[in-house]
Formats: sequence, structure tokens, C-alpha cells
Amino acid sequence: MRLHRFYVLQPLGEEVVIDDVSLIKQWTKVFRYKKGDLVILFDGEGSDATYELEEVSPKSTVLSRKSVSPSFIPKVKVTLYLSIIKKDNFELAVQKATELGVSTIIPVLSERSEKKNISDERLQKIAIESSEQCGRGDVPTIMPVIRLKEILDTPLPHDSSYVLQMENKLLSKEKGDHRNIGLFVGPEGGWSDAELELFSEKNLKAVSISETTLRAETAAIVACAFSLEKK
Repeated sequence: MRLHRFYVLQPLGEEVVIDDVSLIKQWTKVFRYKKGDLVILFDGEGSDATYELEEVSPKSTVLSRKSVSPSFIPKVKVTLYLSIIKKDNFELAVQKATELGVSTIIPVLSERSEKKNISDERLQKIAIESSEQCGRGDVPTIMPVIRLKEILDTPLPHDSSYVLQMENKLLSKEKGDHRNIGLFVGPEGGWSDAELELFSEKNLKAVSISETTLRAETAAIVACAFSLEKK
């Protein structure tokens, strides 16, 4: 039987005491866990630890570690700068980017963003649940909403940065060891002329990822998959 994985914000020692009431409720009410059942815990450090439930109560659960195995941590660090789009589409992009192995997701307020606010807490929950489901050993960082100009006012910490834009050269693998990549994906209406000019001033490379017009969330997912593809 496949064990369920759960992300916890505490070190994984020989014995772990869980006092997260919402997690305990999920275990006991949804999964019907009881003493003797097994779960997998991970804390973002690259290991999956299998634990047995020793003591179960509504306010705390004591678990003892049975085994430890390595979990997947992406070797390439990809930061997705995703313009705010419709709520469901943005959340889909966060879910799939997490499954693919993106390290950081930054919601960007661009000139053509249709929605001006977004729930960081909701996005973090989606990222955690996606990491639990897909088997990766860490959880991507979800940053607060930021305006595009604020991002570009400081040097970007990437080996390579790309701006997704139709009618440009198709994105291709470059020679060299590119382990830190930035991807800028615009909103439904695309980047404005002023924003494209700003990218050009910062010498950011504009690329396309398809001969067809992609929805913003599709472009984000495809670009992340391409950037994280094994070399």
C-alpha cells in the first residue's frame, strides 16, 4: 500500500510529536489513522522518513521513526515570475510548477494584470499539497506580489533569464552550466510595450516556446518543464 506523505515544519528525529491540530484531524478523521499505522514525513531537507503512530489524541500525536530514504530535490533552480492572471489559472500554474520542480514562484503585478490581489496563504497551501503528492523533497517558496519594475530595479540572481514573448526565437538549450534560471511569463494580454522596453533595457532575452499562441498558464508550465529537463 502506498503511504501518504506529509510536510512538517520541524526536525525529523527518532521520535516526533505532532501538535498541529489540523493535521491530526486530517489523519484521524479523513484517513482514519490509528496507533500502528505508518506515514511518511518530510521537512524540506531532502529526506523522506517513515514513521509509525505510537500515541494518538486530538491535540498531539507521537510517532517513532522506522526508516529514512532520500527524496528528490531539483538540481536546477528555476524562479517563475508569473504575472497575475485569473485565480484558477494562476493556481493551476503554481500546482504544476511545483510538480515539475520550480524553486520559487513570484506573483508579478504587470500593467495588464486583470486581478490585483492574490492569496499567498492559499498558494502556499497548494504548493505544499503538490509537493506532498508528487514526491519532491522540498516545497517551493511563494513570494509576495511585487510590481515588475521593482523586480528589475535590482540585479537578477540568475545565470540566465528569459522573457516569454510571441514571435521571438524559440527557447533552446544553451551551452554552459545554467543551474539558476529566471522565467518571466506575462498575463493574458501579454506584456505592454513599456514593459518590453524595460526588459530590453535590462538586456533580458525575449524567447518563444511555441509556434502557436499559448494561454499564460500553459506557457508557464511548458517553460518550466523545458528549463528543468535533464541535461
